[in-house]
Amino acid sequence: MTNTNSHLEFLTYMEENVKQSPAWTIDELLAKAGGVENLYVVYVDIIKGFCDIGLLSSTRVREMVQPVKQLTDSLLDRGLSAANLIFLHDDHPEQAVEFGSFAPHCIRGTAEAEIVDELRPYQGQLGTQTYYKNATNGLFGGDQEGTPFHETVTKIFAQNPKSTFVVVGDCTDLCIYQNAMGIRLLANEQNANVEVIVPISHVRTYDLPIDVANEIGAFAHNADFFDLVFFYHMKANGITLVTNLSEKKEV
Repeated sequence: MTNTNSHLEFLTYMEENVKQSPAWTIDELLAKAGGVENLYVVYVDIIKGFCDIGLLSSTRVREMVQPVKQLTDSLLDRGLSAANLIFLHDDHPEQAVEFGSFAPHCIRGTAEAEIVDELRPYQGQLGTQTYYKNATNGLFGGDQEGTPFHETVTKIFAQNPKSTFVVVGDCTDLCIYQNAMGIRLLANEQNANVEVIVPISHVRTYDLPIDVANEIGAFAHNADFFDLVFFYHMKANGITLVTNLSEKKEV
């Protein structure tokens, strides 16, 4: 029999645990990373099909675009190399198997598969890396030369044992979780003592109320619930969770 009181108690516990995560300034982030040269920013699916247009676009998801832009500006101003900007993009064929679980989205060559306008100038800088994926987990995706993302991450581990990965974008419980966890677990497997950071202020997931889900024949998706559960689970698995990354210390 379901113990509702026990479930509610645990939800409260998770909420308090997540709230206790620290807020860092940009300078604190760089100090903890041991310098800007050790920092890599992984932009997960900040593309038009999730932020602007199409069946899976979400105004709630779009909320993280400006914070991500501000973070990028702050880091570039402090000397972050464009080579340390890594973009992961959904890039599906028209008959993608994933469309059996999610409505067709971000089909290769369409506007949905393009980066949002605010971040396009950063992706266009010489040296940035972009990996295209046909699944929620970008570790299996590859760049235009066919190099898998997991190979690049492994090389980063080897070349820079002090690496710190900041994972931003969407969706918290899908691609953020799977890619942040993917990097963390790959590091664990290779005994690489790197850090993976997820800032709550710079990630989002979508919301689909029960009545709307029933009407369209989809699975309901409570954004606040899934944010909470997956933030907690990432934190429990060794990912550093911070509530914010900003220029000034929060009061």
